[in-house]
Amino acid sequence: MKRMRIPLIIVLSISVLGFILGTFLDFNLSSAIADRNNMLAITLSVLGPVLGFSGLTFIFGGLIPKGLDKNTHIALRIILLVAAVGAYGFCIYMAGKEIFGGHGFYGAAKKWVGYPIAAVPLGAAEVLGYFAMKDSDNKNAWIVLAIAAGVCFMALVPGTTLIKEIFHRPRFRSVIETEGLDFYPWYKRCSNYKDLMAAFGLASEEFKSFPSGHTCEASILLTAAAFVPLANHRYERFQYLAFGIAAAFVLIVAFGRIMAAAHYLSDVSMALMLMMVFAIIANEIVLRLKFFQQEPAQTAE
Repeated sequence: MKRMRIPLIIVLSISVLGFILGTFLDFNLSSAIADRNNMLAITLSVLGPVLGFSGLTFIFGGLIPKGLDKNTHIALRIILLVAAVGAYGFCIYMAGKEIFGGHGFYGAAKKWVGYPIAAVPLGAAEVLGYFAMKDSDNKNAWIVLAIAAGVCFMALVPGTTLIKEIFHRPRFRSVIETEGLDFYPWYKRCSNYKDLMAAFGLASEEFKSFPSGHTCEASILLTAAAFVPLANHRYERFQYLAFGIAAAFVLIVAFGRIMAAAHYLSDVSMALMLMMVFAIIANEIVLRLKFFQQEPAQTAE
């Protein structure tokens, strides 16, 4: 995992730079490029969660071989298989609700139609995860994947979701469309958001700008690219390419969220920063534990 230390730090540095710039330029940048009806931005708002959570179902699909292994303790087998099925259902809900929800193609179809649509790529990713790991040369592959899933959980829940509930930052679209609603920099907590909701008839969703959930979800792909090759060494030769593609995709999604008037630069930067911080911490832990440093199995001559 030493090979991933520099790429992870580079992406973290990009997020820190964006966060600093956003602190001073948030409102001006959004004013210049944001349009909530921008179809490209809406499309990216749909693709971000779908492809991002596909990275998570891929990770959980990789747990299935260990769950099907008869040499594994029955209790662990049950936990792994239940986790794989549960993660698939969770990801369908999280990604599917965005397709025809308020951040996606709202009104184009019933919201529930998004769930079976999302189920297809998410299911395909889970199947791919299974086949990618079923012949892994690392007996601790499932532990590596569990750590990767833990990184995603920490960034999405205690990170992004909890911070949203603390700051309640109004979204740019509501600020410019609601006379009397002020712009809040990321460091200023909107403590009276309930009063503002009642006064302007706004939903609570309009006070969840900081950080960007969509960007954090898209960033799952970066964690998958960083940890999957450690679980199966045969994929190491593709690691830099996969990580680079994932990074480009995340940055495009982040830019799309700004264009959609849903987030500011500091919002998307913080979301990416959270995923990278937890990924770097996990990477350093794995680097220091010989337990994970299993060499590829040697083939008999």
